Amino acid sequence: MFSFSLRRSLALVLCFSIMALASVGLAQEQQAEWMEIVRAAEQLAQQGQPEQALAELQKVFSQTDEFAPAYFVAGMVHASTGDMAKAYENMVQATVHDPSMGMAHRMASQGAGAMGNFDASWEHAIKAHQAGTDMADAFDALSSMAEAPAGLEAAMAAPRVWVGPFDTSNWEATEATAGGSASGRASDGASVARILGEAAPDIARWGRAAKKAFANSPAFGLVARPEQAKYILQLEVDDMADNTRRRTRGYLKLVDVQSGEEDYRRRVTFSDIGSDGDLIRDFDRILSIMEEWAAEQVR
Repeated sequence: MFSFSLRRSLALVLCFSIMALASVGLAQEQQAEWMEIVRAAEQLAQQGQPEQALAELQKVFSQTDEFAPAYFVAGMVHASTGDMAKAYENMVQATVHDPSMGMAHRMASQGAGAMGNFDASWEHAIKAHQAGTDMADAFDALSSMAEAPAGLEAAMAAPRVWVGPFDTSNWEATEATAGGSASGRASDGASVARILGEAAPDIARWGRAAKKAFANSPAFGLVARPEQAKYILQLEVDDMADNTRRRTRGYLKLVDVQSGEEDYRRRVTFSDIGSDGDLIRDFDRILSIMEEWAAEQVR
């Protein structure tokens, strides 16, 4: 089947993961510590010491089960020893915790194909392509072994989206001068800054939910970097509750990376950005509307 060098795969994934440290929900310092462990494991793998590499990665797994780069390196180590089942399992976990990691999708596709699971191989190959990874060789190989899934052409053409940070500039400017209200909103600039600081874990939770929603949508692809995208997704916030239930309102928009123009803009309400269940329900509702819009763009 198609192949990709261990050294190049690890280098790309570790590089992109470091670039993304500031944009994900876990504390930056903690992530940096975990990344150092992953780098050490990568070096052990390159030196032909797979058991030691896996032992090193356990230092991360003993603290978290959500750090995608650790799963990726574990998958590459298992692949180097010929254990494709464990390689595939770890690559899938990497994509669960970072669905924009195209290289992990690529390697999951390769592992699934090696085990004869061509449905899963096609699925991850498509996700890898949508994430901006070159999959020309993979599609050639898969086409010679199994029938392509229905809707392949549409999936290949799906616009790629990068999930950007909240846009709070208008809200901050407005609340700094307009005063508060009985609804629990901020009444001045200092209060806005406090709310945003307290809501940082919830904002990160929103970002993770947005990534999963767009990664699972048949109408869009999810990428790790803005230069890979056609659109940047942003929530332009104009109201965020100052309490434990973070109802957040604003405009969800898709900004064309090339032109800077807003191609899509719609008023939305997230009932609580601190609740995974509420976010799933809200994104399901919102994505159904966005998918209709995306379909209209190609008619």
